[in-house]
Amino acid sequence: MERLIDETLQIAQKKFSAFGFKEEQVTQLLASGKRDLENEIGKLEVLLGEENISIDKLNQSLHALKGLLYNMGNTDAGDVMVDIRSGTDITELVGKIRDILH
Repeated sequence: MERLIDETLQIAQKKFSAFGFKEEQVTQLLASGKRDLENEIGKLEVLLGEENISIDKLNQSLHALKGLLYNMGNTDAGDVMVDIRSGTDITELVGKIRDILH
């Protein structure tokens, strides 16, 4: 999880700075983005810990995470979320998500 967040923050810092945001604005955007990523990843981890895992809820969470990653410039990781969501086997889906988060 930390690796994904750290990688995304590094990409976002470059993206936001290149876009022309001032350092103070970049700092605020990164803090907000980190908080949102941690919250969404936390939700995903809770879903994975449930006895009866809902594929619909997992897909919603992956969709939200994909959007955050894309907005922060980490399109490679966002694309992985899209690929994971395309699976229909819940066991395979859960395994792929756990691999990415750990």
